[in-house]
Amino acid sequence: MEGFELRLLHFADLHLGVESGGHLHAETGLNQRIVDVCERFDELCEIVEAEGVHAVLFAGDAFKNQHPTPTLQSLFASRVRRLHRAGAAIFLLIGNHDLPRMGGLAHPFSIYEALEVEGVVIGDRARVYRLPLGSQAPAAELQVAALPHFSRHQALAQAPEAVRDPEAWVEEQVARTVKGLTADLDPAVPSVFVGHCHVNQAALGEAQNMFAISDVEVSLSTLISGRPLPYYALGHVHKRQVLSDDPFVAYSGSLERVDFSEGERVDVAADGAVRRREAEAKGFYRADLVGGRADLVGGGSEGWRLAAPPELRRVRARSFVTIRMETITHDDPMADLRARIERVREAGVDLTDALVRITGTIDPDDRARLNPTAARRLLPEAYAVRIAFEAQDAPAARDPRFAKQMSEIEALDRYLETRTDWRDDRADLARLGRDLITEAGA
Repeated sequence: MEGFELRLLHFADLHLGVESGGHLHAETGLNQRIVDVCERFDELCEIVEAEGVHAVLFAGDAFKNQHPTPTLQSLFASRVRRLHRAGAAIFLLIGNHDLPRMGGLAHPFSIYEALEVEGVVIGDRARVYRLPLGSQAPAAELQVAALPHFSRHQALAQAPEAVRDPEAWVEEQVARTVKGLTADLDPAVPSVFVGHCHVNQAALGEAQNMFAISDVEVSLSTLISGRPLPYYALGHVHKRQVLSDDPFVAYSGSLERVDFSEGERVDVAADGAVRRREAEAKGFYRADLVGGRADLVGGGSEGWRLAAPPELRRVRARSFVTIRMETITHDDPMADLRARIERVREAGVDLTDALVRITGTIDPDDRARLNPTAARRLLPEAYAVRIAFEAQDAPAARDPRFAKQMSEIEALDRYLETRTDWRDDRADLARLGRDLITEAGA
C-alpha cells in the first residue's frame, strides 16, 4: 500500500437528465444541461485520478427520474467505469429519484448487480455493506452503514394494523433502524454512514423548502445514535452544509445547479440600488480516514477516524442568476429594463454563460410594450434568458376551493387534500407533481 490514509470522496444529487433551460449541444447532440452535469462529474473523476481516491461514496439521486434513457444510463456508467479504472471502489446509494414507483420493478442501478460489475456496490436496503477496496488502499474493505430513501407510506406498510399513533410508530422505526446499522460494525475496520434522507435540522434551499422534500424527517440525534462513525455522507438536500463537526455529518449538495433557487439573486430597486445574494459554491467533499497507528490517531490501534476536517472541492457549476426588479416604469419599460441590467453589470454580477431569469412587476397595460425578444438581446453574454414579469394587482384565483393566491405547489397540496379517494396515493402524487413543477420552474 502506498499511504496510510484511506482516501474518500462524497457527492450526491446528480439529477442527470434535467434539461430545463438548456439548448442543443452541437458536438454531442445532447441537451446542454445534461452536458453540464457530465462535465461536473468529469471534474470529480479528475480528482479521483489525481489523488488516488480509494472509495467514492454517492449518496443518491443519480437521475432525473426512475426511468433514465439508455443514453443517460450510458453517460453515468462510463464515468463509473472511469472511477473504477482509477482504482476507486464505488458505493451507489438509492435516492428517491432512483426508486421505482411500484414495488418489484428494477431501479436504475440494478444492471450493476445483474452484471456483477467489479468494484461497484449498490445500497438499496437499510443495512451494512462491505465495499472491497483496491490493493493500494490501507484496508481490505470499507464498511458502509446505508440508509436509502424511504417514504412514510413505505414505513407504514410494515406497521401492525392496531398501531394507534402512526407518526410515533414511524419515528420509532427510523430510530431503531439507524441505531441498528452501527450495532455490529467491527471497530477495527474503517466505517462510514451513507444516507439519502431529510435531517430536520438541515437548511433547505428555497425550492426544496417550498416543495416539502420529504414526508419523513430524521433528527440529527437519531442519525448519530448508537456508536458514532467518523463520517456521515448525506444526500437529498441540495444545499451544501455541515450539520456536525464531530462526528462529521454533511450534505455535499447537488453537484450541478438544478434550478434558480440554487443560484445568485440580484434585486434592483427603482432608484438603481442593487442588493445581491450570492450563489453557494457547488462541489463534493474529500476526506481521509486514519487508524491503527498511535502517532497518527492519538493512541490506540483500534478504530478509524478523520485525519483532518474534510475539504470541499469546488466545481465549475453553471451560473444561475435571478434578477428581480421593482415595478418597471410606465414611461419607457424597455429603457428602464436596459438601465437596470446595466446597473447589475456595474455591481460586478457575472452574467457570462449564465442562465438568467428576469422577474418583477409591471403594469398590465405595459406588458405589450415589453418585448421579450428585445429584452433577451440586452444580455448577449448570457447562455439563456427567461422573462417572467408579473402583472401588478393580479386577481386572486377564482376557484372557490382556494381562498387566496398561492404558489403552484400550495395549490397542488390543497387540491390533493380535497381528494379523499386518493388518500393512499397522495404522497406519490404530490412527489410527481413537485417534480413537474420543479422542472417547469427551473
